[in-house]
Amino acid sequence: MDLKLRDLHVVIAGATGGLGTACVQAFALEGARLTLLGRSADKLSALVAGLTTSSPASKIAVDLTDASSTDQAIAAAILLSGPIDVLVSCAGNAQGGVFTDLTDADWKRNLELKLFGTIRLLRAVLPGMQARKQGRIVVVVGNSAKLPEARMLPGAAANSALLAIVRGLAEEVGAVGICINAVNPGPIRSARWDAQMSSIAAQEKKTVTEVEAPFLAKAALRKLGNAQQVADQVLFLASELAGHTTGTSITVDGGSVKTP
Repeated sequence: MDLKLRDLHVVIAGATGGLGTACVQAFALEGARLTLLGRSADKLSALVAGLTTSSPASKIAVDLTDASSTDQAIAAAILLSGPIDVLVSCAGNAQGGVFTDLTDADWKRNLELKLFGTIRLLRAVLPGMQARKQGRIVVVVGNSAKLPEARMLPGAAANSALLAIVRGLAEEVGAVGICINAVNPGPIRSARWDAQMSSIAAQEKKTVTEVEAPFLAKAALRKLGNAQQVADQVLFLASELAGHTTGTSITVDGGSVKTP
């Protein structure tokens, strides 16, 4: 099926993470013109070099915890590849831990990139989309917004705030033709997930299998998802197939969240 993404300028933030990389590869296969944002210039270069398609891809190293760096990156993206048609934000992840062990500094550090980094991206990208009266925005959030885990509350707090922003902004920008939506992944099998499970297992003196078992039990499908399944939903929301969908989210978690 042709999603009509060919030649659209797609900016992907957090491009070198597991979900970001899956999104990059998916949009490249659709023939989009890509601008990839990430903190590591070396990782961005490796990602671009590893693409197997001929889709043009630019890369910009950026620190989303800094407003001026974010503004400069978006301005550079527009200068390099023209007006932005689609923004995909995959930036940020949050540290887990026992609630009483998390300090104010831990909370601020964890909210700074995912929540405030996304806010900075939206603030930088929206004026251009509003001027052109068109655009698609997809924020990769997380199912912890609706299913918070006691040991992962900083991420759940950031995700809940992002869903509120997506819903509220949809009301503001919908009248000029901009659609903004979210994708909420559940646990995804990845190196990061495996490391997180190992860390919790060490803290709780359990095996990784014992720590992971409750997450699998909550999922109706009794298994973890993968990054490609998330990227497929991002593609859908960025395409004209979702042209009448805004202010909502698609949860990709194997049926872990039991309410809409």
